[in-house]
Amino acid sequence: MRKKSLFIIALPIISIVLFMIFIIKNQEDSFADEIITTTTDTFKSSFQDFLSTIDKTINTFNKDLKDEAFLIEENLTPHITKVINSESFLTGIALSNDSFSYLIFKDNSSWAVSYDGNLSDSTSNWQRLNNKLEVKSEWTDIYTAFPSNNNIDSIKSALDNSNYVWVASDHTIPESKNTISIIFKSKKITGEEIIAGLIYYTPELKNKFADVMRFENPLISIITTDNNIITPLVNNDSSNIKFHMDIDLNVKKLINKWSSSEELLPHSYSFEKNNSIYWTRIVNVPSMIGIKGFSVTISAHDLAITERNKERIYLYLSITFAIMSLVALFFFLRKPRLKGDKLFPMNLDIADVKTMIKGGETEYVEFKSSLRWDYRESKSNKILEEVIMKSICAFANAKGGNLFIGVNDELEIIGLDNDFNSLKKNDADYFELHLRKLIVNQYGIAFSNDNLKISFPKINDKIICIIQIKASKNPIFLKTRNKQGNEIEKFYVRSGNASQQLSSLTDINEYVKIRFDG
Repeated sequence: MRKKSLFIIALPIISIVLFMIFIIKNQEDSFADEIITTTTDTFKSSFQDFLSTIDKTINTFNKDLKDEAFLIEENLTPHITKVINSESFLTGIALSNDSFSYLIFKDNSSWAVSYDGNLSDSTSNWQRLNNKLEVKSEWTDIYTAFPSNNNIDSIKSALDNSNYVWVASDHTIPESKNTISIIFKSKKITGEEIIAGLIYYTPELKNKFADVMRFENPLISIITTDNNIITPLVNNDSSNIKFHMDIDLNVKKLINKWSSSEELLPHSYSFEKNNSIYWTRIVNVPSMIGIKGFSVTISAHDLAITERNKERIYLYLSITFAIMSLVALFFFLRKPRLKGDKLFPMNLDIADVKTMIKGGETEYVEFKSSLRWDYRESKSNKILEEVIMKSICAFANAKGGNLFIGVNDELEIIGLDNDFNSLKKNDADYFELHLRKLIVNQYGIAFSNDNLKISFPKINDKIICIIQIKASKNPIFLKTRNKQGNEIEKFYVRSGNASQQLSSLTDINEYVKIRFDG
């Protein structure tokens, strides 16, 4: 109870604190230059992690290529797929030299592979493999393996002056666009050079750079050590390409200006384009695998809207915790209703009793007109007492419940006067004493003390008896006599709004196994 109270108190406090944070942040001035600085600082950390991962992959890959068996055609795909699967964001790998061109990329749950020995052909032969690397289909495509024959010479020339070449392409992978590749030279153990490329599918990188991608249309460019600009790095949607192309020229001018400075320190710029203000921040990174920096460009409108949405999160959380506190308070203050043994024992007030009577007989409620008074014969009938014992047995062997005595099947409250008058003493105390004696004789004193609660509410000037029965931990049996006068035991369970006898030993054993043995 103490823990529940602390929980209920904590919820509104948290709600108020979150709302105050929202008020404070909402009143603070937000400046575009501050927002883009904070954003790029976060992006820088993610970007450097990304570059470090690529650097490790390249080092491992260079070692693998020195193994002559690695490049044998039948071994190549199994080895390459292991390399791709070992890195989270790597999509594909390309290899090319004077004798062959090879490309493999992951496509959801399958692989697309091209291996061509005829480099003069303008088409490529492809195979689609499943995860077991079994061939599922084959086709020929006008695309050539990356790097393509059209730009292989320019890439080779660039690699003569730089260890790494970065390429953004929308033609590298069939049926796919927006890739960025890092291309480098490697050598076989024989000294033969191989051009290798690691391919990344840019839409999948947005999870890596989530802080920037929370904006609607961010433009991200990377700056190579030889002052090439690769852009865009990430697009949320291919429809944004035209939008980015409109501002790309301005961004490249700013990057060229930044690159010409000696210190190459992080710097923010703003410019106007198409009646909108844009902010660009260019940041240097420690030179690694051919990269020296990056830029992030976001419109002032996008910066403001996204920042406001970020502030509203505190408001939404505040409302959520406020609702949670109201719901928790409602359940805390609500009077519990008896349902099986979980809420037993409990006190039933008059409103509870009237509600339960009005609801009629259910799995947890049963009505009996009397304990021993036979209204048909207008006299005492001890056989009726056995009916009460049967109902107690049924409730205890099931989920527990409430047995009302003094209420008939028509839900009329008729009271216990006739039962009282049939006993030695005409009151509820002697009635309970007699009832307890019957229960103890049937099920023992331990059951009577631990599993039953008897009360005598007065409704409409008439006293009734309510026996609250807790679900028993062990099966109980009703002792009775058959027609021959021999004592027998019967097993009853509550099923729906009726007490049902299980006669078959098989049925009894199965029920006991499920209900009592777990």
